[in-house]
Amino acid sequence: MTLVISAQGNSIPPFFIFPRVNFKPHFLNSAPAGSAGATNASGWMIAENFLLFLEHFVLLILDNHDSHISIAALEFCQKNWITVLSLPPHCSHKLQPLDRSIFGPLKKAVNQHCDYWMTSNLGKTMSIYDIPAIINRALSLAVTSTNIMAGFATTGILPFNPDVFGEIDFLPSQVTDRVWYGDNASQPSTSSGQMPETRQELPQTSNPTNPTENIDVSSYSRKRKR
Repeated sequence: MTLVISAQGNSIPPFFIFPRVNFKPHFLNSAPAGSAGATNASGWMIAENFLLFLEHFVLLILDNHDSHISIAALEFCQKNWITVLSLPPHCSHKLQPLDRSIFGPLKKAVNQHCDYWMTSNLGKTMSIYDIPAIINRALSLAVTSTNIMAGFATTGILPFNPDVFGEIDFLPSQVTDRVWYGDNASQPSTSSGQMPETRQELPQTSNPTNPTENIDVSSYSRKRKR
């Protein structure tokens, strides 16, 4: 699914990519009004489908995925007065508003509604044709004006803040799932010759009983830090 938000707190209907060869209208049953879709055997975005989605825009901020920067896509943007600003590689987790404030709450809302669907449809198997209806319910909870504007603010895009990131944000990434013994400390060996890994147990969550409550990015962020 491709999703677009604006700094004013708005969004446009999603664009679904189905892992099929031919697109059928019933794929979008119960999808948000105005949604569109296409197919690709892998279920991933490709250059041809991205061209179908390139509408509505004036300034389009995106990552450097191959489907986004094809010659056909860039020529379309140039002819239609769309300014394309691509993010540096491996920086989406810091600079992409969708990654900062939308996708986390959206995944949580989708998981809640998937659980709700399964408890409401005992004995049935969920298929890809049930996903648009689930997305329709989840979008209204996660893609809120508050969350959208928070994404643009935390990335320093709007309000523009070139100093939003400190020195620590530019440090190299570290492996976080292994024990750190220091540069001079001896490292215990294992039978496989690898350093022992630490495991963190995920907190237990109860089954959702009310998946209709708005999911605010601030509360989502606090839960992730615990």
